[in-house]
Amino acid sequence: MLESEPENDSSDSDARSESSSLFYTEGQPLLCTYQPLAYPGGSSANYGATPAIVPPKSPEQYLPWDRRVYNVLQAERVCAEDGKVEIWTNIYNDEWQGIPLEHVVSDGAHPELAFIDLKQLEPVSSMLQFSLDIDVAALPAHLHRFEFTVRWRSSNLVDWKWVGGFEHNASVIVYRPLPRTRAPVSFWQQQLKAMLQPTTEPESTSSGYIADSWHASSSGASCLIRPHNSDNDILCQMVAVERYLAFVRKDHFWIIPQYGSSSIETGKFEVVILLVELSSGVYAALMPFSLGSTLSHGAVLTVQPSNYVCLQPVGRLRTEPVRIAVGFNLDPHTAVQDAMYRVQQSIPPMRGQIISLPEPAPAHACSLDRNRGYCTWNGFYQNITHDSLISTLSTIRDAAHQHDHLPFAWVLIDDGWQMVDKYDGYGRLYDIYANSEKFPGQLKQTADALTKLGIQRVGVWHTLWGYWGGIDPAGPLAEHYKLVKCHRTWSPVVKGESDVWLISPESVYEFYDSFYFWLSEQGVSFVKVDYQAAFESLDSYDDRSSEASRKPIIEMYDAYYNAMEHAALKYFGSGSIVYCMAQSPHLITRAMRLQQQCTTEDGSAERMVLRNSDDYFPDVIASHGWHLNCNMANTVWSRCLSKYFIGDWDMFQPHRAESHVHAVARIVSGGLVYMTGQAADFTADSMCDLGINEHMVPHAQPLLDSDCLFADMTKVPAILGSTIVVPGNDSVVMALFNVSSDLAVTPMSLCSMYSTAIERQSGIQAASFTLATAGIAHPSSVDLLHRRL
Repeated sequence: MLESEPENDSSDSDARSESSSLFYTEGQPLLCTYQPLAYPGGSSANYGATPAIVPPKSPEQYLPWDRRVYNVLQAERVCAEDGKVEIWTNIYNDEWQGIPLEHVVSDGAHPELAFIDLKQLEPVSSMLQFSLDIDVAALPAHLHRFEFTVRWRSSNLVDWKWVGGFEHNASVIVYRPLPRTRAPVSFWQQQLKAMLQPTTEPESTSSGYIADSWHASSSGASCLIRPHNSDNDILCQMVAVERYLAFVRKDHFWIIPQYGSSSIETGKFEVVILLVELSSGVYAALMPFSLGSTLSHGAVLTVQPSNYVCLQPVGRLRTEPVRIAVGFNLDPHTAVQDAMYRVQQSIPPMRGQIISLPEPAPAHACSLDRNRGYCTWNGFYQNITHDSLISTLSTIRDAAHQHDHLPFAWVLIDDGWQMVDKYDGYGRLYDIYANSEKFPGQLKQTADALTKLGIQRVGVWHTLWGYWGGIDPAGPLAEHYKLVKCHRTWSPVVKGESDVWLISPESVYEFYDSFYFWLSEQGVSFVKVDYQAAFESLDSYDDRSSEASRKPIIEMYDAYYNAMEHAALKYFGSGSIVYCMAQSPHLITRAMRLQQQCTTEDGSAERMVLRNSDDYFPDVIASHGWHLNCNMANTVWSRCLSKYFIGDWDMFQPHRAESHVHAVARIVSGGLVYMTGQAADFTADSMCDLGINEHMVPHAQPLLDSDCLFADMTKVPAILGSTIVVPGNDSVVMALFNVSSDLAVTPMSLCSMYSTAIERQSGIQAASFTLATAGIAHPSSVDLLHRRL
């Protein structure tokens, strides 16, 4: 056997449990290439009718599936003449039997295998491929799920060896898609009835739900669900679920994806949007929201054991009526879009809340999403100064490109420039001006120096409160503006409780007007506003009880947003705010209300920017795959806010092993592309390797391939795929990532991915290929494929 690090049973079990099934569509071949995706999926033993066979005791039997099969076949050197590899399965009549796999040789005669990067396989000669085509349409109509494992022997003279242990089978679900014709509302009502089971009869108790306001479309339908009672307790039980993708609140600030099969296990996390695939093949998306008279319309779901679903507003305002918008569709992305659109239709517009501007500032000529940028954070953290910034950028200009301009057009000065009592989570803003010890000429001197270096636009960072710990009550700001005292509970920023002083709602408009006026006079033309959802960490206000204070806090939350957005439009123009740590149900529903007021559909107005995931951590190697996977998954819902927001997948640092992966991800994101780091990171070679043009072609956010929707791709040795249609360029871009730590080999259908991107536009012939890449811990794990339509 090859030398490999043995893994214990518990870690292997944890890795396998993240994704329990494979899904294949009728009419498409079931292609197994020494199948890397295999997880515990049923009660039948691997060995079917041959229980006398004892599984091998070697440590390799407890490695992840892809490493087991790859390592074992590589060491055994199975030959085409005498050796055999079989799928051992109960696919036919529930009787276990072996089906031989064909030994495939990639010799140039099979162009569908030409995308394997042989440089990443060591040794090259040991790469063995075995394939099997099964016509799913020919399987019995009643077959819904079957299992399989792999067995092999190097010759007919030796016994079979097995991959995996007892009951460690792959579970494959046969998906027979419904005809894509307009179905009556009664069909979708039946889908809802099959999915949500009331816990008891409504006549005998207050539990249960009522579904009404049905809207039907050509491929689906949507409705609104309201609890049968007003207590917002257990609403119903979800059944007939095959797999799910839940967007949950990691904390107040970030939304992350969670995945699973029929048992929805989100634990203590609050669910903002829940996407499920039903046993019928229909996709359903559920998004809760509040219909109260307050300014917040956010709500969440919680899922208890046995899939019992509860519904509640954000902040647990028990008096607020709550609803669930449900979208049914044959396409998972459209199901989410339909559910979110129903929420947008149901909440009232923000009439009278946004002050109209007779002469808003014109949009800046240097748009953030069409030009490369630079952020100071990972290069300097909070130690940023005028001298260090100008010195670093001068060195980058001279060394990286060796001509008279920098490799980026705009600069964001992150945390560390302000006048605060201390630079940490408890620090308080003393005044609006820059720290004179760090910036002796204030920001004006720095902005002028950056302009001489070729920078076209300068932005600065601050939090929605001013700074992490609010306002210094002993400083000059306390003399000019009314402050209110609030109590802050535990949060990831400050791992403890504290009191904070904030500018009152009635004074915050004046504060932001003065603050942004001063910034504009200093040469600043955009802002990154951080820590936005921190209002949800406040549990008291002016010494009132938590229950009585929540409504005033929500009102203050919206007052801050209105003041900030009004001042930014007035002094910086449209597209001048980067919203960060803001992924709350409150902001999502607020953005939906703002989208109702948007008057331009052609993109003529610059959109605001919304951070799409948690931070980029360059020194945490294990975080890179997670970061890309989380960003890609979050586009499922954030793309529905594209009328008001463009995405921001955070900065990245060049001159690192994984930099190329991040560069491609930022390009295909359809949002901001900006870098960070010290001068040594921006060599001519490192910038050339990234291949990023100075000006980007704007495009929509990527469409995540449906095969990647319901599995944590960081724990599955498979390819994370997405497609982007480039407007005006008559082309489709496919972005393929390996975000796991292992070699990934995935059968992929070009025809399927292209047709998804362009809605089955004619002229594309069916094609498939097998792609293998190294894990995220290794470089060169991304391929971009272009095809002219």
